[in-house]
Amino acid sequence: MKKIGLFVQFVVISLFVIAQQSMIMAAPLPLELPVLNDSAWGKDALEANNNTNRFVEPSGDTKYADCRYVGTHNAHVYPKFFKVVRQQDQSILGQLSYGVRGLMLDTYAWNLGFPSSLVGPKNSKVCLSHPEPGALAFTQKGNVTYQSLKYELRRIVEFMRANPQAVITIVFENYSDNAGLAQEINDVMTEAKYNPLFKVSDLSGEWPTLGWMREKNKRLVLFTQRGDNTDVTFKQFLYMTENQYSTTNENELCNLRTESKDDKPLIAFNHFSGLAVTMPIFSTKDRVEYTAVKRITISCQVKKFANGRLFNGYWADRVVDSCNELYGAGKKTVFDYVNELNLNLDKTKP
Repeated sequence: MKKIGLFVQFVVISLFVIAQQSMIMAAPLPLELPVLNDSAWGKDALEANNNTNRFVEPSGDTKYADCRYVGTHNAHVYPKFFKVVRQQDQSILGQLSYGVRGLMLDTYAWNLGFPSSLVGPKNSKVCLSHPEPGALAFTQKGNVTYQSLKYELRRIVEFMRANPQAVITIVFENYSDNAGLAQEINDVMTEAKYNPLFKVSDLSGEWPTLGWMREKNKRLVLFTQRGDNTDVTFKQFLYMTENQYSTTNENELCNLRTESKDDKPLIAFNHFSGLAVTMPIFSTKDRVEYTAVKRITISCQVKKFANGRLFNGYWADRVVDSCNELYGAGKKTVFDYVNELNLNLDKTKP
């Protein structure tokens, strides 16, 4: 009887995994959006649609604070706008269609004139750059064309419109004014006539379940590293524990970054280099390989980083190309690990 019970349990789990895997493909993005002034949309949407989505959307009873996902460091630093040094390989649309659900973006006030230009709505006042717009950024970009926050955020909103199960987290390394940042965020929702924001006023006690967030269409959660809460952004370090950034040294990864505390309900785990070069795949793939991610994050859990809790977002560079390289070699990646964690009923254990 014991063997029969184990077999039934195995069958049930297998069927559940198959059912989850059947939802793995992201909804295709439309190749034309007449209402969106974005000349590159068609090309980028086609590239995104050709990706295999590696992330299984967690069940609706999963709490946001228990959800595990993959995030991209400097998600806006991709080849179209950063031809010399980049941290990611495809547009943000491509990253999202691959299964990324966390984005780190650097915001600055736009203050450059000709010959520099800003892509997106003409009334945009916040841009994305790395580092500050100007001469040093040019050495990494190799051009003088910048993305506006509105340009990329509108694209994210359109992805979410097509994928109503997706819950996305953005962390802004914000060097722009918070009030202006919040205004531009609200402007995008108004212009899109679609608003998936989870606002500060929506948080009452514990973070909600993904099912609640999907039902209410409050699926986009925004954090800022500097300044206080606004109506649409959360002050990151009031809610999120984060490890040391800009290092791949395993002796340092389990340390808190200076601004962070161990006791916050959400956990960001960084694993990327701080070098201002395009990191080669042979090094970045080792940071998203299944066994390496599992070993390092469990090690930090044992060492009581974040009071011994598991991460929510795992943030890395060159996620798409690195994972493609690993999958091509028949290996598993960080996506397989977070999918397993999200299926585990005990959210405290790997």
